[in-house]
Amino acid sequence: MKRIHIWFFVIFLITLPACKSGTQVETPELISSLAAEYSNLGLTDAEIETLLSLEQVDEYPLYTMHYYAPYETVSIDENFQRANMPTFDSSWGCSLFAAFSDSESMLFGRNFDWEYSPAVLLYTDPADGFASISMVDIKYLGYEDVEKAQGLKDSSIPYRAFLLDAPYLPFDGMNEMGLAVGMAAVPPGNMAPDPDKETVNSLLVIREILDHASNIDQAVAILQNYNIDYGSGPPLHYLIADSSGQAALVEYYQSELHIQYNEAAWHQATNFLLASAGESAQGQCWRYDKITEKLEVNQGQLIPEEAISLLSDVSQEGTQWSIVYGMSTGDIHVAMGQAYDDVHKLHLELADQ
Repeated sequence: MKRIHIWFFVIFLITLPACKSGTQVETPELISSLAAEYSNLGLTDAEIETLLSLEQVDEYPLYTMHYYAPYETVSIDENFQRANMPTFDSSWGCSLFAAFSDSESMLFGRNFDWEYSPAVLLYTDPADGFASISMVDIKYLGYEDVEKAQGLKDSSIPYRAFLLDAPYLPFDGMNEMGLAVGMAAVPPGNMAPDPDKETVNSLLVIREILDHASNIDQAVAILQNYNIDYGSGPPLHYLIADSSGQAALVEYYQSELHIQYNEAAWHQATNFLLASAGESAQGQCWRYDKITEKLEVNQGQLIPEEAISLLSDVSQEGTQWSIVYGMSTGDIHVAMGQAYDDVHKLHLELADQ
């Protein structure tokens, strides 16, 4: 995996001009010219094309980017290490649900509740895997405040260069098979690593799922095959849903991997371990209870606008983005920073479309 050291990055921020692609057509000649101009960075034409594909769709900001370069999923010793990830705080959280009673409107909804999180909605299409779209918190790529995160579209190639690590930081996403996945922070589950399993970081395993799982069984198998390393971040659990109407909440508790499959046409998760909740999850989290109530009343049938409304109902002060993945349509609806009157609609072409 290519790495660009921070000191090298800062030098180029100061010395190199802004990207020249602002009003030009991104021709192969332009891409090759920029690759030659920034040869000291060691970027390929495909990496330059990736950085040139950046578009801003929301002032929060939210960007989109198409990843044209190859990337590798690698072991914990080699992969991207997240810096300064905060520990679990019960005042933060995330809300996730899957609703698939209506085969034509199967939805996966998710609030990402955290600190300030500028984002890239990343399109990937690896040669050995499925095309997907995923949300990446670019704070962990060096754009940790508004000043640094704004204006990337008009910034120099070197200033954008850390975005080339975006495939390794998916916080939620959906692939072309209609499989969606998201994570949420939970209290420690006291899970000991298995010495016979490879260790992978807690976000990189989401990349592995998006790239290589077409259904719940394959996604669960991927999680079963690895130890999960949380680095300096909080423990996580994962909600996964596919376009067949199956969903699973995968948790690590008391040295065991627990898989909670859906028993109805919906599933949900917030920031407690369902495996530790006993016979009933009611009362563990007001957001979980509110999601449950809505899905029970609607019997797991929602349209995107209703899903966004539900995410609004369970949003918190720290909600950074609210996103709804259309597992049967490929449509994605996303609102940044609780701006629910400004929902952006994007699309991922599904394999059967």
